[in-house]
Amino acid sequence: MKKIFLFAALAVSLFLSSCKDQAPFDTQDANDAPQILVPYETKSGTLSYSCENPDMPWHDSVVVTPSNYTTVNWYLDGQLVWTGTKINKCFPVGTYAVLIEAVTEAGKRTERKGTLSVKPYATDPYAAASSIGRHVAPASNVVLEGKNLSKVRKVILSKDLYGQDVVCTLEPTAQTDAALTIALPELADATYYVRFEDADGKSYGSDNIEVHHGAIVTDSYDAFFPGKAWEIGGVNLQKVATVKVDSVEITPTAVTATSITLTAPIMPYNTTHRLSMRNADGSEVLFATAKGAVNEVEVTCTDQVNLWRGPVALDWNADLVKVTKEEMADIAADDTIFVYFDTPAAEYHAFRITTPWWGTPATLETDLVLQLDGFDDKDKYPSPFIFIYDQRCKGLVVERGAMSIVGFGVTINKITYKPADK
Repeated sequence: MKKIFLFAALAVSLFLSSCKDQAPFDTQDANDAPQILVPYETKSGTLSYSCENPDMPWHDSVVVTPSNYTTVNWYLDGQLVWTGTKINKCFPVGTYAVLIEAVTEAGKRTERKGTLSVKPYATDPYAAASSIGRHVAPASNVVLEGKNLSKVRKVILSKDLYGQDVVCTLEPTAQTDAALTIALPELADATYYVRFEDADGKSYGSDNIEVHHGAIVTDSYDAFFPGKAWEIGGVNLQKVATVKVDSVEITPTAVTATSITLTAPIMPYNTTHRLSMRNADGSEVLFATAKGAVNEVEVTCTDQVNLWRGPVALDWNADLVKVTKEEMADIAADDTIFVYFDTPAAEYHAFRITTPWWGTPATLETDLVLQLDGFDDKDKYPSPFIFIYDQRCKGLVVERGAMSIVGFGVTINKITYKPADK
């Protein structure tokens, strides 16, 4: 028995001594497919980053394999901004599409996707693009809505997110604290970054604009009420020739550069359909979505009637969202109103549903709905905000001439209503 233990110990000793002078066993190979081990993907399959101000760096690191043969590239909106496993860099205010790429020497690659939101300081001039982007026509007047915009002396459009590859520099043609207008020159189809400059020459980021010579649909296309007028918004819509819901071709009743109006088809409530359009030259019309521009979208035959459409960014200093009593005449007491909104980066978010006679303090004698706060908790006030348009609300609107929505840091996209008998 002792001999057996002696031979076993000797074998282990010889094995260990033979391994002392050899390199550690390495499973990595230059031909391995790359993997990003850290950061992990979220349940949605994307990453989300946020910087509280433009002086706060975007900081993260990546663990990849095979680490000895892999390069990590960091992209914002498709532009390479860093190479290496760690990033610690500041960027202008705005919302960017993130792509983290791991590529091996053999050309094999994998990626992680997400978003980076860089928030402005409270006193910075800033105009946030909506979730589907800011789509405009060349040689047109473009209104940028936001905050502190009276500080802006120049609007600089550039091809790169740092604002160095300047395409043009424009002075506002109209300006308030909540909005400014620029006369856009004739530009090629592309994405241009918006940078504001104040009187001292300081630069501020403000998302981007996307220029289109062709037609692109941007709002109010996602739902329709059967048999009612369906007004759809966009850019260069005068070029649209045909509209199709599923296989049914519909002739518009009115067409302008910014809107198409048609009589919505009769379909069952709460059913989904496919919407597409073609230009007069036969090409397909684009639809702007949060995931990019597409040629066809899913739409819902809803039991909600369109009442008002934006988008409009709220500012306490102006009564920017107003629906007149004449426009609300068909809404009966106890119908339900839906207010669709976004909450872009701002120092706070709030809104009140009131009338043109609004003031302080807010009371149920002046407001249809008292001031809503706490939008940082997404579960507290999801979009749309829903309320019953009861006899008290209807009486206020009839007496005071309109329903108004006022507030700050909130963009109102559209307002609809649902008849109580639906």
